[in-house]
Amino acid sequence: MARITGRYVLRRLGISAVTLYAIATLLFVLLHAMPGSPVDQLVGPSMTAEQIQNLEQRFGLNAPLWEQYVQFITNYLVFDFGYSVTSLEPVSERILNRLFPTLILFVPAFVLQYSLGTILGTYFGWKRGSKTDLGGFMAGLTLYSIPFFWLGWILLWVFSYQLNLLPSGHMLPPFASQFGWVDAVVNLVRHLTLPVLALALIGWAGPMLVMRTTMQDVVNADYIDFARAQGYPESTVMTRFGARNALIPVVTQAIIGIAFMIDGSVIVETVFSWPGLGKLLVDSVLAKDLPTALAAFYVLGVLIVVLRFLTDIVYTMIDPRIEFGGSD
Repeated sequence: MARITGRYVLRRLGISAVTLYAIATLLFVLLHAMPGSPVDQLVGPSMTAEQIQNLEQRFGLNAPLWEQYVQFITNYLVFDFGYSVTSLEPVSERILNRLFPTLILFVPAFVLQYSLGTILGTYFGWKRGSKTDLGGFMAGLTLYSIPFFWLGWILLWVFSYQLNLLPSGHMLPPFASQFGWVDAVVNLVRHLTLPVLALALIGWAGPMLVMRTTMQDVVNADYIDFARAQGYPESTVMTRFGARNALIPVVTQAIIGIAFMIDGSVIVETVFSWPGLGKLLVDSVLAKDLPTALAAFYVLGVLIVVLRFLTDIVYTMIDPRIEFGGSD
């Protein structure tokens, strides 16, 4: 049975910590490489030099560069991002309020695209060379090359503006607080449908292509012939013996898919006015609210690193031959 050693977990946690430190350092360099000051949005034409200096002192911008760096890294390690220069609210509160909507969008889209991609990839690979296989392969490549924003606009035009079946944006309608929980869930699902489809219809192609290729490699394996000789139905041979042994590369591809999904969610949230981290990042950049923009980017990076770590753990649930932390 597969097991995860403590040595492996510590090593992976160490790599994750170094990655987050590198991201925070890069953000600090970016903050000071940009022209102007992070508090320029708060500086008015009637402010005196003393008032501007007090403002910079409040945001810690008048300290030596090395001291700013140490304070910046220390604050980011505990998720203390300071204050927004546009709303003067704590950035951590703004991030926390937007994190939940992002997870609501991300989780079902990720599950849908990998479930759909894995199932279709299994079938296409098993029927390799058939018209169904070639048609699915071409459809996957076509969808994979479509930009997120373009597909989002098409879905909006068809299902919202032409057919008037689904809302065009936002997470919930106005006055949603007055709804009962059943109405609130129904409205949430209706608002969630189009952005989830925009992410899943493009993202499913990645796991489908990987699963299709891997299934083509195992379809003529000896254990597949042995399973058929034992009298198992073809569907059982395909799923239990073929797909199970072809899943490892798909899980590996999920690491890339996580970053691809989060990158796409920034665009999709903007197109559908979804109040998540991606929308906050774009709005903060446009408003020149650097503390909020950098914090949103950092939290998205944390999500990628954490999900990357969890993906490694999932390996043991798929292939019991893997022993993490053991000898190579």
